[in-house]
Amino acid sequence: MQPSTSTSESIRVLHVDDEPDLADLVATFLEREDERLTVETAATVADGMARLDETNIDCVVSDYEMPGRNGLEFLEAVRTGRPDLPFILFTGMGNEAIASEAISAGVTDYLQKETSTEQYTILANRVINAVERARAEQAEQRHLRAIETAQEGISILNADGEFIYVNEAYAALYGYDREEILGAHWSLLYPDQDTQTIRETILPSVRANGFWRGETIGLRADGSTFLEDHRLATTDHGELVCTVLDTTEQRRQKQAIEELHSSARAFIQAETAEEVAEIAVTAVRDILEMPANGFHRYDGTDDRLVPVTWTDRTEELVGEPPVFESGEGIAWEAFAAGEPLVYDDIATNDKRYNPDTPIRSQLALPLDGRGVHLIGAPEPAAFDETDVSLAKTVAAHATAALERVERERELTRQNERLATFTDIVSHDLRNPLNVAIGRLELAQDACDCPHLADVDQALRRTETLLDDLYAFARAGTVTLDPENVDLTNLCRTCWGHIETGAATLVTDSQQVIHADRSRVRELMENLFSNAIRHGDGAVTVTVGDLEDGFYVADDGPGISDADTDVVFDYGYSTSEDGTGFGLSIVREIADVHGWDVRITDSDAGGARFEILNVETIGT
Repeated sequence: MQPSTSTSESIRVLHVDDEPDLADLVATFLEREDERLTVETAATVADGMARLDETNIDCVVSDYEMPGRNGLEFLEAVRTGRPDLPFILFTGMGNEAIASEAISAGVTDYLQKETSTEQYTILANRVINAVERARAEQAEQRHLRAIETAQEGISILNADGEFIYVNEAYAALYGYDREEILGAHWSLLYPDQDTQTIRETILPSVRANGFWRGETIGLRADGSTFLEDHRLATTDHGELVCTVLDTTEQRRQKQAIEELHSSARAFIQAETAEEVAEIAVTAVRDILEMPANGFHRYDGTDDRLVPVTWTDRTEELVGEPPVFESGEGIAWEAFAAGEPLVYDDIATNDKRYNPDTPIRSQLALPLDGRGVHLIGAPEPAAFDETDVSLAKTVAAHATAALERVERERELTRQNERLATFTDIVSHDLRNPLNVAIGRLELAQDACDCPHLADVDQALRRTETLLDDLYAFARAGTVTLDPENVDLTNLCRTCWGHIETGAATLVTDSQQVIHADRSRVRELMENLFSNAIRHGDGAVTVTVGDLEDGFYVADDGPGISDADTDVVFDYGYSTSEDGTGFGLSIVREIADVHGWDVRITDSDAGGARFEILNVETIGT
């Protein structure tokens, strides 16, 4: 006898025999026959039952004739609580009557004791076969239970294409009872125009590759169709395993998400809260197919929710939507909580606004303190998880759009104040300055005072500061008039508008950008002037292209690491005659365009300003 080299699981055996010496002998031989076997012994049925309660036993081996209860009575007791546990009757009292009775009682196997030791080899094989068969049946049952409870529709077809198994989910997908499908041909479940494709294309692919997955059209018992995710696989016995999922809802959700992305662009372009409300209500009605919905905005002055826009279906059901005062209705509950509320049936909800409302299903989606979007339906439980998720997406877009509209309104007010300030700078302050400069010239003609030169310098610097301050204030406005701008031509124009001295301009740019021409001219003139001022006049300024913008570089002294983080701060300058506004204006103009500005070293060791995220038209 050779020890087994199997890697299968161990097998724990309970041997019940009223002769302890024989029981020990059987245990010794069985464990020698196969290393997987571990044998425990008991002398009575009572001891055996107790051992079963204490230990996980894989197989019972029992004598027949024992004091108290015999082996068949033991079998009956075991079957009461463990109907699938293998039970082998191993007895010296062998006769046909006992064997027949044992088989009728559900014994797994029957073996008569003999005097040779070969019987233990037979017994070991019987035990192992019984346990492995029981384990396989248990695994199969687990698989069947898993298939039965699976959400996917699963079926098995024989070689003739007839159903030999279907789970409940499969039958429900097609609107049949299981018994109606079993024995039927697969063509029952597909439109006539599709069966030829299945026969000539799909089934040959399965036979050739062993597997196929794709989309097919399923035919329900009522004649309706649906899109299904269909997987087919062959077994070793020539059977076909089919797994089917109804993807109609997933396809609807995907399409809705794509359309919501399109509506997101409309949200971005909305200029008023009313436009935002109209876009949200239309999206919910047309994309999510929820015809009864309306949009309420929060009125902080009177502390109430005021209807802004609503669908015709809403008015058909409830009339013109009401104004919700503080604390009224489900709408206010959601608004105050800041959390979406979903009700399958509001008929029994004490917080509903109208006790006689025909609305049964209700979604209330708060808009971050700015209002609430209400969606209703006259049927209970009308909204599933997908509906709720998509509606939340619309509410999130609307909330972001409302926030942006508020922010832009505030920016408009700020720009109006900035425009007023700019007018004061350009008119009210410049007039007295011009008077002072004129009077200074008269004084210089009338007398020779050494202090007048200092006064002249101070007034000229004040004039420069006012010019830069005006440019800085103007650069911060969000009003733009973008057009296609040839960068090289613009740079040459800018170069001719400033004092360049001995400086040289090199334009390597082939870029055409979409921007406000006058603002870009101010940006370039300030960068050029900055390079000339810090380059002691004889500096070379180079303009070149970047993948998403352009750069202005020079061969001057460059910018130290310590100054890199502060050069854009208004008022900062390392030059005695500088106002500190030039690079601040550059940053403001870049910001208003949505561009980024990065400072680095040029190839020549000077400064290099990179303008990034620029909308380019081409070269």
